[in-house]
Order: sequence, then C-alpha cells, then structure tokens
Amino acid sequence: MKLGDAMREPQASVPVLLRGRAEADPAGILIQEVTGRAVTNAAFHDMALGVADALGKLGVARGDCVVTVNDACIEAYASWIGLCWLGALEVPVNPEFRGQSLIYGISDCKAKVLITSNAHLDKLLGILDQLPYVQHILTTDEAAPEGISQVQTLSGAGRNAPHRDYPAPQLMDPYAVIYTSGTTGPSKGVVVPWGGLQFAALDRMFAGDVIEEYDDPAFYSPWPIFHSSSRTGLAFVAECGGRLVVRARLSASVFWDDINRFRCTHAHLIGVAGFLFVQPERPGDANNTLRRVLMNPVLPEYRDFERRFGVIVSTGWGMTEIGFPMAATDLPNAKTCGTISPLYEARIVDEAGLDVPHGQVGQLVIRPKRPWLLLKEYLGKPEATAAAWRDGWFYTGDALRHEADGHYYFVDRVADYMRVRGNNVSSAEVEIEVRSHPDVADVAAIGVPATMGPGQAAGASIRVATTEDEIKLVVIRRPGSGLTESGLLHYLIPRLPRFMTPRFIEFVDELPRTPTGKVQKRLLRANLVSANTWDRVAHDIEVPR
Repeated sequence: MKLGDAMREPQASVPVLLRGRAEADPAGILIQEVTGRAVTNAAFHDMALGVADALGKLGVARGDCVVTVNDACIEAYASWIGLCWLGALEVPVNPEFRGQSLIYGISDCKAKVLITSNAHLDKLLGILDQLPYVQHILTTDEAAPEGISQVQTLSGAGRNAPHRDYPAPQLMDPYAVIYTSGTTGPSKGVVVPWGGLQFAALDRMFAGDVIEEYDDPAFYSPWPIFHSSSRTGLAFVAECGGRLVVRARLSASVFWDDINRFRCTHAHLIGVAGFLFVQPERPGDANNTLRRVLMNPVLPEYRDFERRFGVIVSTGWGMTEIGFPMAATDLPNAKTCGTISPLYEARIVDEAGLDVPHGQVGQLVIRPKRPWLLLKEYLGKPEATAAAWRDGWFYTGDALRHEADGHYYFVDRVADYMRVRGNNVSSAEVEIEVRSHPDVADVAAIGVPATMGPGQAAGASIRVATTEDEIKLVVIRRPGSGLTESGLLHYLIPRLPRFMTPRFIEFVDELPRTPTGKVQKRLLRANLVSANTWDRVAHDIEVPR
C-alpha cells in the first residue's frame, strides 16, 4: 500500500478493523506502553467490548456523552473504542486542567458518567459538588482507593459478563467529541466522524510511504489521549498494520531511546523536532529505526534533520473540525502547509467571501468532496454550527495564502488563540482564571512568539525557528491593590495547566478598546515585550508539573 494515493479510502471504521485484527491475529501485539505493558489484538478487543458492556449496564445509550479524564495508556484506548462499540460519545478532557477549565470540560457535555484513574481522583473529587450532571465515577484501576464511596471500578461495573452483540460502528459515526481551544469564547465540543480521522491516516500523514516495505511498522505516540495525534496513531496502525507504542508524557531526553528500544518506524514531531535537533551531534545519530516523521512546525534546517537522523520529513496542516486536508512530503521550503488533498476543495477569501489572488492573504474556507470528512456539529451549539458555514463552505477562522504552485502557507490566526507547547490555548479560558483573583479588575491574554528555548535567558538566541507562543497577561489591577507579578503568577500556578501558565505579565492602567467595548488585542500585540514587561524565566521561576 502506497500512502497518499487518493484512491485509497478506508473501508471500515477503526473499531471494526481492530476486531478484524483480533480474529486474524489474536496473539499479535497492538499497543505497547514504554513501561513494558502490552496488549494483544484479541485482549484489546475483549477489553473494549467489556467497557461497552459495563457502560451499558449503567444506562449509557447510543448518543450519550461519557467524559474521560485519563493519561495515555492501554485502558484509555480501550475505553475510547469500547464507547464507540456502544454508540456513545467519548468526551476526553485534558487531565492537566484545573479550576474552571476542568469544571467546564466535564460539565458542558452534560455527561452522567466519568471514567478516570486513581491518579486523578483527588482533583476530581475536590470539585464533585460543582459537577451537577455526574452520577457515576469509574476508575480504570483494578481497585478504587479505600474509603471513597463515590468511585467504583470499571471492571466492577460489569465487564466480566458475556459480551453483547453490538452494531458495527460506521465511518459516518462520531469517534469522539474533541473540544476546540475556544478561539472566540469557551471551548466547543466538535463531534468528529471516523471518516475524517481515517482519511488522514491513509491519505495525508506520510505521503509516498510503502507500508509493505516494513517488516514490523510501529507508530510512536508520546501524546496525551485527549489530543487528536494520539487518536491518529491508533487509526494508522488499524489501517496500515503494526504496533502503537505509547508514552504517557512526551520527553525529548528519552525520545531516541524509546524509538530504538521499541523499533518505532513512524512518529509525529509536534513542536519537539527543534529540541531533538539542537542536541549535540553524535556519530550514530542516523543509526535508529525511525524512517518517517510528520514535522510541525518544520525546522528551517529540515534537510539537515533528514540527513542527520536518516528520516523523511512530511508536514501538513489541519484542525479538529476539518481533519488534515493539507500535507507535503517533498517540501519546497520549511514554511509550507502542503497542498490540498484531492478529497477537499479549498479557497482563500476576503471578508466578503470573494476569492483573493494567489499570494494574497485571506481566510481559508473548505468543503469536502466525500462525506464524513468534516465535523458533524458543535455539540449542543446549533448556532455555532450554523455560523461556521456560509454558502456551503466551512470558514476555518485562519488566515493563509495560496501560491500558484499549489502550496498553502499559514500566516496568522483570525480567531484569537495561542499555540503553546503543542496545545491550542483559549485566551478566554486563561482570562477567566486571572479574573478570579480579587485584585484583578480586567485582563487580556495574548501570545508572544516563543523564540527562546527552555531555560534560556531573555535575549539569548536559538537557531530553530518556531510558531509556538508564550502567554502574556496584560492586567489592570483594582484601585489600591498591591498585587505583584510574582504574586499573580503563584496564584495561577495551582489553577492552570502548566502549558496555560503565563510567562509574561504587564500591569497597565487601561486596555485599548473598540467603541463597543471589546479589547483591541492587535494594539497590544504591537508592543509585545517592553521595559514594563515582567518575565518569569528571567526571574528563574519554574512552573511545576
């Protein structure tokens, strides 16, 4: 099978493909954790059906939402696929969330059942009185902690009973509800069909690759389970064969150790390629099992990266709502998003919806040529779903340009979000937590280009370009307040995930506003870092994990 062939289309959903693996090769390994744990095809399928049985006994029915708060592990993947067999919708929530972001992530979908592990119970039980819809908390661990009556084990909910006969999930069925970054307000739950995920796995990620040339392909996934990339990894091995190798948390320092120990051949490098490349060169750098990588953002020195590590670099662009419509393998430069898949139509338009000439910047609008490639809806938000479409085109909210050679280039964010350590971050969600401080009158969160590597002092340089952001807060204090930048930061650290914790803080007397009262963030971005900007890195303040 040569990947990138537009005629190659998925014939069945991932759960059905995994059932076929269980029947054809029951003892073959499907998922390996870097901890040493592994699960066979047959055992995984049995686990997934057990999850469906257990949730069904609790009254979960087709179309119901079930929240999961999990680290990437075998049980987390089995919970996902089991919910799909039941026809329910998994709503994965970032386990690093705290405070209002965690409460909103669990409550917005109105799920009655929450699946997690013992590692996250203390945090969840601490906000249980603020979760009005949750009726059952299930842990994937073998035993719940003693003395906690609100929690039962997933196995205790009925996984040992004979499996029911479930209708096969179809390509048109949702594979999950993935929450966006909340670019124009609170995050929205995107109901995403299997088709969009699986077309990306076949058509876009590693164009030109021939899977049959690998004796034992293995996809390395150090990405969190709420992240689309971790889902794509399982879709890839379901479609193409091989193993999924899982690390719960990305660690650049052990990346190559994992690759070689588990003989991984394919990987996504989302924001990590620069950290790998700046390590001191060693004579044996190319002596590894990795062959294909999807790099985003692409390093300016990507050709040197290819030669040094013996890999072929691909790149691409997409978003939760539309999948992964752009990709390229033979890159003309490091800035391209790639060319559009034959499965989509795309245009670059002005504010009136009219096409702009090649080379000019406008908003990307897109529509599919096949069904089941784009979102089905924003969960519970019909107005937002309708607003995203105009004249049969989905408006992405991102500014790109399209050159005459067919390549697209990302230029800026039309919607107001930031990209921090591979995560899309809603400025609105950060601002909610900042405003909860009694001495904060108002705040605006903006992105500052992350031009420095971890631990580097302000003013130091690094030769790896990046499109990542650091978060800056522009804050108005209440009259008479003695709030300091350090005091505000330490207030936020226990309330925000590490990647949402700001680096820069600047106190101001007022924020620039439109006549209707909206903050004009474009004016704040005109002077990102000034003499009045406080930098936690310069003050040697490390945010704990």
